[in-house]
Amino acid sequence: MRQPALPMRVPVRVPVRVCATVVMLVAGCGSAPTETAAETPVYVLNFRDSERGRADQRPANLVLSEFSTMSEVTWRTWGPTRATGAGKLSGTWCLPECADAPYDATVTLSSVTPVKGKGYFGRYTVTADLPVRHRPEADLSGALPTP
Repeated sequence: MRQPALPMRVPVRVPVRVCATVVMLVAGCGSAPTETAAETPVYVLNFRDSERGRADQRPANLVLSEFSTMSEVTWRTWGPTRATGAGKLSGTWCLPECADAPYDATVTLSSVTPVKGKGYFGRYTVTADLPVRHRPEADLSGALPTP
């Protein structure tokens, strides 16, 4: 029985600059980027004291909707995908009680939408301990306007 032929080795010459390029490409495959991309600034369109709305970051007072407003907000986090703050919640659904004594609440902004090189939060959710009589009408989540 005949034995299979062994593969034949043929010497190949590769120019040094090709070897150096291959080594550089392979060496760079798994390395982390040396520069971080600039983060897009994130805003909320705020209608507090502004009929047209203004791009705002970390506002102390924020109109969430035509029915609800947050005041005295202290932001715990802001961007790039969400923002969370604690403050006082009031709205047309709780008048007249909450006009003088707004409810402690936490607001979360999310769903960033890009508009002209800026990001705008597009949704809000509010967590608050409300009296039972106000819960059905309370405006605790919804869409935020964007420019």
